[in-house]
Amino acid sequence: MRLPRPTARTKQESTITLINVVFLMLIFFLIAGSLTPPLDKEVALISTAESDQAEPPDALFVTAQGSIRARGAEITPAEYVARIRQDRLLLGGDAITVKIAADRDLPAERLIGIVAELRDAGATRVSVVTERAMP
Repeated sequence: MRLPRPTARTKQESTITLINVVFLMLIFFLIAGSLTPPLDKEVALISTAESDQAEPPDALFVTAQGSIRARGAEITPAEYVARIRQDRLLLGGDAITVKIAADRDLPAERLIGIVAELRDAGATRVSVVTERAMP
């Protein structure tokens, strides 16, 4: 007696492979991408004719009314310098660089006052973030 051969089952495509590829791509983009905080929406940056290109800064934002913000929260210059020192695990004598993104309508006297407060709090270098003017 001859038994019939079992019919070969067709393999169904597994979605596991697709999920693995998508998951690997997600991990790649998370590692390769850089996450930076967005610019403050209420600050219109100062325009300059020539400037170096740089990534969006993790800066101290100053609005036209003189309000000082970091990552969307109001902060004083001394608190900001202390936070930088704490976040970067800096000691008292280490150099601290602060970037200020001031609104173009901020009076210069107020900007100079904020820079003085930052220096009094321990900032050794203060940079002003600008945007390149369009021709």
